[in-house]
Amino acid sequence: MATRSFHLTVFSFFRTFAFTAAAAGVFAIGPAGAEPWDDLQDTATALSRPDEYAWKLFVSINWPADIAKRAANPSAKFGADGPVVWETWKIAHDVFKPDGSDPGAWLDQVKPAVRELADFETRPLQQIARDAQLGIARPAFDPQAALTLTNETRLNKDAYEFVRSNTLYNLDGQNALAKQGQLTISFPSRAKEIKAQWRQISEADKPRYHWTALKTPDGQERIYGLTALHITTKDLPNWLWATFEHVDNPTRPGNEAWKLESRDTFACPTKPFNCNLAPKGIGLEGTKWANYRLRGTQVDFIDSRGSTTLLANSEPEEGFQATSSCITCHSRSTIGPTGNDRLDIFRPDGQSFNGSPDPNWFIIRDANSKQTGRYAQLDFVWSLFRARPKK
Repeated sequence: MATRSFHLTVFSFFRTFAFTAAAAGVFAIGPAGAEPWDDLQDTATALSRPDEYAWKLFVSINWPADIAKRAANPSAKFGADGPVVWETWKIAHDVFKPDGSDPGAWLDQVKPAVRELADFETRPLQQIARDAQLGIARPAFDPQAALTLTNETRLNKDAYEFVRSNTLYNLDGQNALAKQGQLTISFPSRAKEIKAQWRQISEADKPRYHWTALKTPDGQERIYGLTALHITTKDLPNWLWATFEHVDNPTRPGNEAWKLESRDTFACPTKPFNCNLAPKGIGLEGTKWANYRLRGTQVDFIDSRGSTTLLANSEPEEGFQATSSCITCHSRSTIGPTGNDRLDIFRPDGQSFNGSPDPNWFIIRDANSKQTGRYAQLDFVWSLFRARPKK
């Protein structure tokens, strides 16, 4: 009993210290001497203070980049214009090529500061898959629509090297894994992935947005502002999920309103946790990044009361925000033993799966309900859905 009381006292002390530090504008996370641009892996903070950790990730991956090294530039000032760290990570269509070929070494194909619009997709993968399930015919890349809105998915070095070393970049490698009877794979703890959404903005809007210059098919160079950013990291066995939006999103004409209430215990240390503010004391003040909001984080399928956890971003989850659960949806990233066989991303009504996974999801049965196999779970990574056969 005395031991239990001691642990509770220590836990209470650190919890009180964390909230006091946040209120005082002190951002202490990771090992002593860590820099804000460091690529840290901190399971304890991710689990106990996920909102604080999400903002640490936000700062580190949005640090100005050394493009040639695909890494942070420590001498650059946070908030400076130009590519940031995650923009130097491998973009998904360069990893999962149409011919299923090896995507090459990490430092291959470093992109210039001004990129081609054709490197992006008009719509997120989840929206493309949702259209397919609902029978809605829309092209994956619509050049005209891309002149207004576009998005991308990127993998950091640890995630990329794992995909490449395990030949998961083509369908042949994934099928081989499934046929061997392997039921799960596990990315390394430092693996990260982002999904970003952009919209065209005016010159006057540039100081309020992280922006990039894109060459469009009509030969013009246009300015796009970052409006949504999903971040997921393997700090936890079931990953940590965080999503950010630009503060303008809910009032922008044509953008879907926020259907789920925001929750950010770091920027809003006292109830209500939906103050719609950026946190102070971590370097955001006076930069474009102060215009972004953490909509929430997810570390488990249910909370301590057994209630289903939800997390959504109004842009990539447009149309199904109210049922969206990143962690549950991604738990269905699978491949069957016969190949070319995966669980659907969405329910038949086009809404998201949420809550704890059902073990029956991963059992394959014939017409007589006899089990004929099991799906291999692809460690919550839907990017592997993009893999194509090797030619």
